[in-house]
Amino acid sequence: MEEIRSLLELHKVVAVTCNQWGDTGKGKFADLFAEFADIIVRGTGGDNAGHTICWKDELGETKELVTHLLPSGILYDSFGKHNIIGSGTVVNPRALIGEIESLKKMGLSYDYLRIALNAKLILPQHILVDRLKESSSGAGKIGTTGKGIGPAYVDHYNRTGLIMNHLLNPDIFVKKLRENLLDKTRLLKTYDPWLVENIFQQEYLESGIYYNAKNIFDVDAIIEKYLAYGKELKDLITDTDSFVRQAVGRLMILLEGAQGALLSIDHGTYPYVTASDCTVAGLAKGAGLNPEDVGLSLGIVKAPYITRVGGGPFPTEMGGDESEKWCNNGWSSRETEDENFFQASVNDAGEFSQGVAIRRAGNEYGKTTKRPRRTGWLDLVLLRHALIYSGPDTILTKVDVLNDCETIKICTAYKYVGPDYQYGSSILKTGCKIDEAIILSDVLEHCQPIYQEFPGWKQSLKGISTFGSLPSELRQIIDFISLETGMNPRIVSTGPERSETIFV
Repeated sequence: MEEIRSLLELHKVVAVTCNQWGDTGKGKFADLFAEFADIIVRGTGGDNAGHTICWKDELGETKELVTHLLPSGILYDSFGKHNIIGSGTVVNPRALIGEIESLKKMGLSYDYLRIALNAKLILPQHILVDRLKESSSGAGKIGTTGKGIGPAYVDHYNRTGLIMNHLLNPDIFVKKLRENLLDKTRLLKTYDPWLVENIFQQEYLESGIYYNAKNIFDVDAIIEKYLAYGKELKDLITDTDSFVRQAVGRLMILLEGAQGALLSIDHGTYPYVTASDCTVAGLAKGAGLNPEDVGLSLGIVKAPYITRVGGGPFPTEMGGDESEKWCNNGWSSRETEDENFFQASVNDAGEFSQGVAIRRAGNEYGKTTKRPRRTGWLDLVLLRHALIYSGPDTILTKVDVLNDCETIKICTAYKYVGPDYQYGSSILKTGCKIDEAIILSDVLEHCQPIYQEFPGWKQSLKGISTFGSLPSELRQIIDFISLETGMNPRIVSTGPERSETIFV
């Protein structure tokens, strides 16, 4: 992998983000780049995103580590690599300590792990509010993971939030916690008391220890638990922004993105988005850097299919509303699909069944939630939009999932089929063609994809190590995507293993 070392040495700061709705395989490439980087930084999000890292141990057995908060470079801690949870993140101390315990059980060190002192702190009230709002949203569910991410960011911008450094100052922590809870208690009194108590009793809120029947919150229990977290994490909490800034130009830095550009609070399919800016600009800011510090931005594109988790418009979804309802029903899983759709094929004429087959072939099930991911064809309209924020350099992933597919569809534009819609100074009318994304859910939910079809390559990609050796049908598709969007493919991933990586 000398190509990766060369990229880091040349550009010094490399960002790896996602150009879609997440789940594109960032973990593999964060791991690959982390081997050669000196500093690896997670700059946005919290424990709502799962990254999977695979490697072989000294016996040749494949090992797997799923991280949610820890940077993927944690595997290289024993080599002196610095792993940073940056100031743009939101941290649930309980979840983080759980991941650290997993490292210990696997015999992995975390000596060079550091947490930004000004990272936002997730508290029990954030998780409670998140779950209450989602459970009361009905058909308008955003599809959050219920981890308190959004409410923690809301408190930050409301100037009522707490940060990790407050855990090191008990008097200040207690004062700010009580002030924060006053506001939350007023809100919570508008909810069904039974529902509030039921959520408190769940395992993710410590099975009821934070609940008080009279006052809603047992403040003393929160104080005791969180100050204990602070004692456990105190040696890891530091000024990471300053540390990372001072390393620019001297050391090789990897910025590891979370989720994807189409989930960005600023540039995604609002309101069906996450609470942070998942683009390279947001990632750099959350790491303590300026976007101009990033020497190379690599945006990951899963192709030629795409997935989405939770609610929100998805013009190319295979099976449309039927698929969305199935994936979001709360009980569908890999097991239920294996049982009910074992005969589904990637070449099925029925879109819903074909989508299930592709999902099973690509193992498209959430690492955090276990939910099936909604599946559709690659959407170039949305990709053009994402490239505006990530730049043209891309990594194509999971192309091997469609090895057996006879026909590949690529969405090149939309046909608008909704009511007249005033869009700035223009009016969208039924039947009009849309080439550039109008990134509004009110519009996207009325867009039908216009497809161009390509023959599949119908062969395994195992053992192929150069771009020129890829099947001509696959290269034709990649060239078409590049021509239509301005994408510059730098890497093609043909499988989960490190060796299944082709440099273009």
